[in-house]
Amino acid sequence: MGEHPKTSIIITTYNNKDVLHFVLETALNQTVMPDEIVVADDGSCDDTAEMVFRIAQTTPVPVLHTWHSDSGFRASRSRNNGIAVSSGDYLIFLDGDCYLNRFFVEDHLSFACEGVYVVGTRVNILPKRWEYVLRTRDGHISVFSWGTHKKLNALRSRLLSRFHKHGGMASANFAAWRSDIVRVNGFHELFIGHGGEDREIAQRLDHAGLTRRKMVHLGMAYHIAHPYNAKGDQVQLHEIIAKTVNEKLCRCHDGLDRAVHFLASATRDRFSRIIFEG
Repeated sequence: MGEHPKTSIIITTYNNKDVLHFVLETALNQTVMPDEIVVADDGSCDDTAEMVFRIAQTTPVPVLHTWHSDSGFRASRSRNNGIAVSSGDYLIFLDGDCYLNRFFVEDHLSFACEGVYVVGTRVNILPKRWEYVLRTRDGHISVFSWGTHKKLNALRSRLLSRFHKHGGMASANFAAWRSDIVRVNGFHELFIGHGGEDREIAQRLDHAGLTRRKMVHLGMAYHIAHPYNAKGDQVQLHEIIAKTVNEKLCRCHDGLDRAVHFLASATRDRFSRIIFEG
């Protein structure tokens, strides 16, 4: 597909090493390889670090691992840590419970253009299907696959993708230029708990003059369905989003700057994790 921007995949994770292992397998089996992978860890135990370290010794592209201590659900802070250490000009964000179609990176790069950020879609994988995938290492999914929801999202078609221009936001499958993420100061770190941080950063990107593009039938991720039990303070979350919307903010105060400034003093441990504390 010719020249493409240097690309980093940033994958959030928390104490889910078996799933993460398979996600990394699929990220390393792409028709177009990313230039690097960053595991943005929200405080997992050492067994995750050991697994990532083993994989990183054998991969054709760098695999970095950022980590901070476990202090609640802090996905925004984890993502900012990952952004700070990444070197890509184009950043693709993925949740650690989503594995990838083998055309995932290729499809995302086909949508990469100036002034645009891209929101992809997911197919939901039910527990029995995930047990089968984990046992067989066969993650292929079609519209006819059993044990799935949102089946039509599994249909890969460049023609059909042209009919989907706009849509909602989900940071589980999302891509933007690094310069645009830096401009809005990354993810808002006052979001503690599940939910809201993706809508809020989308508002700031919109206010900064960017166009949101929905990617359907391309760049598929397969989400392993699970309950959400780390809900944040809903009043605080609504207040943050309302402030961003009402004041048409392009930047947040508590964002990426913290990780960038801390990076100079970050340390590495025996697993080569880049430790963000303080």
